[in-house]
Amino acid sequence: MDKTRSRKRTPLRQLSDETLVQRIGATGDRTCFGIIYERYQQRVLSRTWKMVGDKDDAQDLTQEVFIRLLKKAGKYKQQSAFAAWFKVVTYNVVIDELRKLKRMRLVPLPEDDRANPLISDHAEELRHKRMFEMLHERLMMLLENVSADERRILLMKYRDDIPVKTIAAELDLGVSAVKMRLRRARSKVLGLDQAMPRDAALEELI
Repeated sequence: MDKTRSRKRTPLRQLSDETLVQRIGATGDRTCFGIIYERYQQRVLSRTWKMVGDKDDAQDLTQEVFIRLLKKAGKYKQQSAFAAWFKVVTYNVVIDELRKLKRMRLVPLPEDDRANPLISDHAEELRHKRMFEMLHERLMMLLENVSADERRILLMKYRDDIPVKTIAAELDLGVSAVKMRLRRARSKVLGLDQAMPRDAALEELI
């Protein structure tokens, strides 16, 4: 008996994300695509919802992200983990849509992210919640005053911690070029922060 033929094949659901996406890119395998969809649909929905602030819009964008995956799977070269690469794909879809709509909504942080469990006094806890919410709103206002490309690269790096190498590969830039753009974008946001008057209520909380 042919040993090659008798060798058991690895079940599709046990394959890595990277292998599944390679198969999608090579043959458009819908079964592999379905597995990736099951693994990532909720993550993508959560990320797009945070970015646009509307569940219905986020659901539409999530579908668009997976359509984009079908189109771009062949370009995935395993230069980075699939999860990191797919974050960039998600960002690109959302940013493209926001460019069309010419808007960026302010989305308050989830309660779980703002709460500080170490604060026992209820009034103090509420004060801290409000302070972090206002600081978040201020940051989003600052980001509205930079370009879409600057906003995207800052959020990818500092909010979702996407590696610089992954950002560089997706944007077709060198690592040094990405670092330079990050430095410039950071400096721009810091300059805007210094020029923007602080809300009196925020000053009291701080």
